[in-house]
Parts: sequence; C-alpha cells; structure tokens
Amino acid sequence: MVSCPECGSQQCIKDGKVNNKQTYLCKCCFRRFVLNPSKRHHTVEKRKQAISLYQQGNSIRAIATYLGIPFTTVAYWVKKYG
Repeated sequence: MVSCPECGSQQCIKDGKVNNKQTYLCKCCFRRFVLNPSKRHHTVEKRKQAISLYQQGNSIRAIATYLGIPFTTVAYWVKKYG
C-alpha cells in the first residue's frame, strides 16, 4: 500500500505518469507525489551558505558558480529567504 510522504495517509490513488514514473494523489491532503523521486534537493546548509554569501556582498552569479548550482536556484533562494 502506498502512503503519502506529507501526511502519512494510505488513502492514495494513481494519478497518471510523469517521465514514465507513476504519480499518486493523496485524498487527504491532495498532494501529488512519486515513489522514490530521483530529484535531489539541496541541503539546508547549502541554502544558508548561499544566503550568507549574498549578505556578504557577493553576486548571485558568483555564488552559483562557487557552489556549483544553477543561477536561477540561487536567485530564488535570495528572493524567498534573503
């Protein structure tokens, strides 16, 4: 049985496919998810480091190059957390 990673409910149904991976929909919290996602999220430490570097006066492009992550990701973090 499939359980929701957000709320833990087992009331999940199949909800199509994305990139040949089965997606599920939780009937309790309405979250869509896949089992064993291949997308890797950046660590909280890396986000904090990027914000800290920005506050020290470094450019977004320089931070992205230094940390080896996309420019748009750093720009999003600065807008959201900075």
